[in-house]
Amino acid sequence: MTRGAQFVVNTAGLFGQAEHRLVVRSEAKLADMELSDSGMRSTVVDGHLSLDLVLERTGSEVDSADASEHDPRRTEPDGVLVSGTARGRWSVPCRRCLELIQGDLVAEIQELFEVNPTEGETWALREAPQEDGIDLGPMLREVALLCLPLAPLCRTECEGPAPDRFPTGPPVDEGSRVDPRWSALDELTFDA
Repeated sequence: MTRGAQFVVNTAGLFGQAEHRLVVRSEAKLADMELSDSGMRSTVVDGHLSLDLVLERTGSEVDSADASEHDPRRTEPDGVLVSGTARGRWSVPCRRCLELIQGDLVAEIQELFEVNPTEGETWALREAPQEDGIDLGPMLREVALLCLPLAPLCRTECEGPAPDRFPTGPPVDEGSRVDPRWSALDELTFDA
């Protein structure tokens, strides 16, 4: 079930008596799947991610003396381990010529959701995840954005929009146009 920028997975079966695993094969549409830096935007195209995930309940078995007779193998949920793959397409301008380029996004996921999360290491799990489900949206957004290229090039030999005015390689003629302020360095010699 998807709501706005969220991607909520119904986990009622996961916290039932018998289910310890839940397979999610779905398409997620998440808003705001972009990074912006000085007006240049890197995006996950249309915010679409194709998901192939497994949610596994982690927890400890309740002592049989504490368990009810209707639920003899009840498990207290400590957390949910989400593992699998998210796939999509990214779109970003080339850092030299600013032409739009695209590529494939493949994000391997292995994240833990806990009732008492460790900041920066695990994700928050609601007190009653079987009723509300788990919102995977923030985790999917972070994982996908971390897969976007940091300094993309359309091709390694890209010379930019005006290679004569803004060359990207070393100067062709090393001897021409030496800044006179550096001329004193030409007189230095080093003894070996």
